[in-house]
Amino acid sequence: MPLTGRRLSLDNPVHECDPASETYVEAAELRRYGQVVPVVLFGGVRTWITTSAEASRAILEANPDIGKDPANWAALQRGEIPGSWPFLTLITEKSMFNADGADHLRLRRLVSHAFTHKRITAVVPRLTAIADELLDGLSGDGPVDLKTAYAYPLPMRTICEFFGITDPDEQDELRDEYATMFDAVATPEERSRAATALEATLVRHIEDKRRHPDDRLTSTLIDIHELDGDRLTEEELLGTLHIILAAGHETTVNAIMNTVVALLTHPDQLALLRDGRRPWSSTVDAGLRWNVPLKCVYMRYALRDTDICGTVVPAGEPIATMIAGAQRNSDTADARFDVTSDDRGHIGFGAGSHFCLGAPLARQEITIGLERLFTRYPNLRLAVEPEELTHIVSPAINGLTALPLHLA
Repeated sequence: MPLTGRRLSLDNPVHECDPASETYVEAAELRRYGQVVPVVLFGGVRTWITTSAEASRAILEANPDIGKDPANWAALQRGEIPGSWPFLTLITEKSMFNADGADHLRLRRLVSHAFTHKRITAVVPRLTAIADELLDGLSGDGPVDLKTAYAYPLPMRTICEFFGITDPDEQDELRDEYATMFDAVATPEERSRAATALEATLVRHIEDKRRHPDDRLTSTLIDIHELDGDRLTEEELLGTLHIILAAGHETTVNAIMNTVVALLTHPDQLALLRDGRRPWSSTVDAGLRWNVPLKCVYMRYALRDTDICGTVVPAGEPIATMIAGAQRNSDTADARFDVTSDDRGHIGFGAGSHFCLGAPLARQEITIGLERLFTRYPNLRLAVEPEELTHIVSPAINGLTALPLHLA
């Protein structure tokens, strides 16, 4: 039962969130106070946060009382949010990630032209080739860090090539810039420099595709237009590339690693895949039900005083949507890893009209990545005890700093 006797408000937060905290331990602590509770985030930003799948779904699905436009965040409009806060760029730039209503539908309609079934299907041969190439480069002598050698470069190279970014040096630049932007231990100056460098990299990329168009995503987004002449503005184009690239690699990296750990620590489930009783595609939803690679989604805003699962969030106040800790707790069926379930009712890809457009690509990356890995190395095993694995210090990502494995 929730703790009682304490008035919940942003002036009276129940907890100061720590990016270094274990995801599910911190979620359980917050849940003691209710399904929607006030906290202080990394960087001193105060927000409400959901703690249950029910409350998170209520935020993620279309809700006329909740918006995504940061113009509705009263504290931001009063100048109270520090410019060094690492998520400020993502939540204020112009993209469908921060758009509401008709504006969101317009942007989603335009961008969806770049995520057709035909385009995703066409990626599969190249995705498979990248996976095999990376596996060819692994050495069986001593432990291998799967993150560095496979789990990171596979989705990063795939999404970059999907964009039309084929230069390895440019791919490395993007990787380093994103890593610094969302590194909780980086200084504000380092994060600011990374954000500036990232924008410059994407602007150069857009300019290059204008001069040398191809059939990849960026050129498609540049050329997208409806019969009425609608198209993405320059600001929307840049913001859309930023969001897709950020969401299209970091979460998939950690989804692959989290699911590898789940399979190696649940040999009965791995056996079902190896002997063909379950398809490798079943690992996607099993992994997202069990250990979602996303801690939280930032931000939504109460457009008016809004009741969410019994807690009233005042107008103008922000709401962070917990994903991993809300999805899996001891009171739900998702507290176990199960590849036999066909349940796709999790919130790992969002919900409602804000369901992830890139989910089909992510499904292919995870499925192919895992199938090729375990087929090539059937004796794969952890090189350390599960409790010795170290977690990323991040307010957003639920993943590992490294994944040492023995290949044989």
